[in-house]
Amino acid sequence: MASNDWSMDLGSIDQLLNNIQKIPNRSEKVINEALRAKGAPKAMSNIQNGIPVSPKRKKHAHDSKALNVKYGNLEFSIRPKKTFDYIKYPDLGIGTSKHNQPKQFMKKGLDKAAPKIVDDLSNAVINEINNTLGE
Repeated sequence: MASNDWSMDLGSIDQLLNNIQKIPNRSEKVINEALRAKGAPKAMSNIQNGIPVSPKRKKHAHDSKALNVKYGNLEFSIRPKKTFDYIKYPDLGIGTSKHNQPKQFMKKGLDKAAPKIVDDLSNAVINEINNTLGE
């Protein structure tokens, strides 16, 4: 299976890390809940909007729920559903798309969503700090 290897710049992560240190025993649970409730859906939406549409008259991944999300501890992974596994070819520029420039819509979608996700995580941790320490 082809894989995609890239990294993200999370410039505003320092504030999130400072907030996490204030409630080290609760932050893991809060972040996991925020990733499940807000982070993954935002990333999936941004990736879904970037999926290219071919001119052929058929069911397109762009118009369907083509992505699955798998949650882990402090993470999530987004992959195409089995029936839409072909979207990796234009994304990576491999297979029948090997002569085309890679579209990298998964990377671009996640890059677009990353600042919003970090803000949501930071807000969730701040809310937990206020609830825990404000008692």
